[in-house]
Formats: sequence, C-alpha cells, structure tokens
Amino acid sequence: MLPAATEWILAMTEQTAAASSLKSWALVGPGAVGLYYGGLLAADGHPVHVLARSDAAALKAQGILISRVHPKTGQLIDETAVRPASIAQTASRIGPVDTVIIAAKATVNERLIDSVKELVRPQHTTILTLQNGMGNAEFYASHFPQNPVLSGLCFVCVNRVAPGVVENYHPGRVEVGSLGDRWPEPAQAAVRIFEAAGVKTQYAPSLDAALWRKLCWNVPFNGLSIAGGAITCDQILADRGLKARARALMEEVRAAAAEAGHRIDDHFLEGQFEVTEKMGAYQPSSLIDFLGQRPVEVDTIWGEPLRRGQALGLAMPELSKLYAEIQAAVAAR
Repeated sequence: MLPAATEWILAMTEQTAAASSLKSWALVGPGAVGLYYGGLLAADGHPVHVLARSDAAALKAQGILISRVHPKTGQLIDETAVRPASIAQTASRIGPVDTVIIAAKATVNERLIDSVKELVRPQHTTILTLQNGMGNAEFYASHFPQNPVLSGLCFVCVNRVAPGVVENYHPGRVEVGSLGDRWPEPAQAAVRIFEAAGVKTQYAPSLDAALWRKLCWNVPFNGLSIAGGAITCDQILADRGLKARARALMEEVRAAAAEAGHRIDDHFLEGQFEVTEKMGAYQPSSLIDFLGQRPVEVDTIWGEPLRRGQALGLAMPELSKLYAEIQAAVAAR
C-alpha cells in the first residue's frame, strides 16, 4: 500500500497528463449536439474524427454545416462549413484518441460500448458525455474505470435538419464537470478548449449540482412538449396551466437538488422562462424523437431524477405524474 502523499502525487500526475493530452478527438453521435460542438472544435483546428453510420456518405461529401438561425423569424444569420479530420463507419478505423465525445442519445448507451472500447486507451483517454439527464457518466465509468469521465451540460437550442447539417437558434452555454468531481484538471482543460472554439463554457466544480440545474429546463419543457400533445415551447408558455405546471416541476427539481446539498435560487428558475421566451416555436429534442418514432430518453431525463429525489425522501408528485404520462404517450405511438 502506497503512502497517502505518494497516492496524491500519482493522482495529480495522472490528472495533469490527462489535461495536457486533449488533442485528438472522436465524436460518437453526429446528431444535433454532436455536429454543433464537434463542428466548432474542428473549425478551431482540432482533429475531430467522426464515427457515423447512416450519415457517413453525406458527411464525407459535404462535411459539417452549422447554420445560425434567428429563432423567431427563421432568418439565416450565418453559416460555418468544416471538414472533420475523418469520417469512419467503424470505430476501429479511427482507433484510440485522446478524447471521446459521446453525443449519442442515452437510449443507445449499451450498444455503443464495443465501439467506444476501440477509441479508448486505458488510463489515457478522457470520455466526455454530452447527453441529457442523469446516470450517463456513471454508466461509462462502470465500463471504463481507469479513465477520466466528464459530463458537459449543454444549455443550447440546436436541431439536426439533415445529415451533417445542424441549425442553432440560441448559442447558450456548456458546463463541464467530472464524475464525483474526481477529475478537475481534464474538466478545466476541456472548458478552455471549448471557450477557444467560441463556446461559452464554464467549469462545474460540482457535477451533481450542474445536472440538477440542467433538469430545471429539461424536465418541464422536454416533458410537457410531449405530455401537452406534441407542442412547442412557445405553446407551453402561452398556456397558463402548462406554464404553472412547468414551474411546479422546476420547484420539485429544486427541492431534490436542495436535499442533495445544492442550492438553486429563484433567479435561476426565472431565467429558464426568460431564455425559453427567446426560443420561439422551438421543438425540444425529446419531442423531435417522439414525433420521429425514435426512442425517447425517458429514463435518464425523468425516471432517474425521480428515483434520486424519492431516495432523498421526496414524493415528487408532479414529476411522478409527468413520468407516467410520457411513458404512456411513448407506448401509445
């Protein structure tokens, strides 16, 4: 058994090495979020290798196109076209990299493991999940216990409108933290890289707190867009009953965060409504999946937060009701 001081020095050495080696990147999941952030990193000069299957041909032909669009008028503001370092249909064609971005839906996490193994070098590669809800970082850490696992919480409005094409309606920001707050150096290095690529990014010293904050928007607006009858964000805000329900859901999320030791103030909750006003007729990602007959991230966005809240001693009746409604709506498609 090593002395405590020696263990601390080794841990710091590993973190410094990980933080200084975020050079080559692999993107797993070229959907809206993956295309947007992967494209911005590539535009900033980072070698981004994209693992793509159905979209591979389009990405090879045209690269990634990022369009900034006014959320209310639909007017095109500007476009950025970029070609990633490579497009591959199998992870073995990419091989191990310094950083793996997981931007696929949480519903396919299990199916991704074999591919991610081809991209990860033990004790070296940093894994960065850009996914909705809770439990994703823990999932990847269980499969890659020797590697730093980070999560990026993306407060952004983006839609993939065609293979390789993503529209951005509100740039928002990203918060990056590490699982169990064990890897601050790689997380802060990722923040600096995203900032340099033009993304408003901040370090989350407590990943758990950041996850609860993100759920203050995801739980009500992703959820009510489905439970309210396949409606957009502006329709939720225009309906007094749904808007009140959104606030009640936020309050339950805030209460769970408080029980977990994280304070969320009134100003933050009010800000969720203010930023949603700017989105116009925005379709949240869960609604797009629902309408497209694709799997919806029911468990990570609503189920896992509900279980964690109840484990903390809270009943969370509004979230329980919404969770049941979404399960029923998905089953009835």
